[in-house]
Amino acid sequence: MVIREYVGRTERDAIKKAAEDLNVDSDELKIEVITGKSKFFSFGNTVKIRVYLNDMEDNASNRIENFVSGLFATIGVDVSVQTLEDDDKLHVEIISESAGIIIGKRGKTLEALQLITNIIANKDMDKWKKVVLDIENYRDKRENTLTDLAHKVAGKVKKTGRSQYLEPMNPFERRVIHMALQGDSDIFTKSEGLGNLKKVKIYIKRRKN
Repeated sequence: MVIREYVGRTERDAIKKAAEDLNVDSDELKIEVITGKSKFFSFGNTVKIRVYLNDMEDNASNRIENFVSGLFATIGVDVSVQTLEDDDKLHVEIISESAGIIIGKRGKTLEALQLITNIIANKDMDKWKKVVLDIENYRDKRENTLTDLAHKVAGKVKKTGRSQYLEPMNPFERRVIHMALQGDSDIFTKSEGLGNLKKVKIYIKRRKN
């Protein structure tokens, strides 16, 4: 089921926006008016509606769009969702003015949401398809920050000869660190710990005589 919210000058205006966005006739939509009452007149106030659509194809893209839109609708956060699907990945871009809330501290909220959406998208599917969630290009920005951190810490390890542990990271973050330093002939990296969050150890590669 698709669950989305729309705002218009009148209820009719909001319904028209919903029908155009979902590419369906307005009579296919189940409408819930959240604020406002009039179908034809609005005296300075906008009308906000929530629409439900049952008959869309059940695939990974629709499942995720429905889930993410519905989840944030229940907590009063306005989002829109765009998906791009290829053979083995489903890229999901969340668009919202509340990016900070959705990302969370060091991306923890976004990562938790991605974990849940992967489960939902692949339920009863024959082939697993990885879901990658992003908002405001957060992943690229985070990757650049981690790459800079990896090189900075590696330089310190080379200078002091002492190994360094980074703070606990999720699989995406750890992979960035490993990839950033894999071409360094003087440095080793390895993940240590249990569970989803592990520390990356950066240490000198001991050479044999």
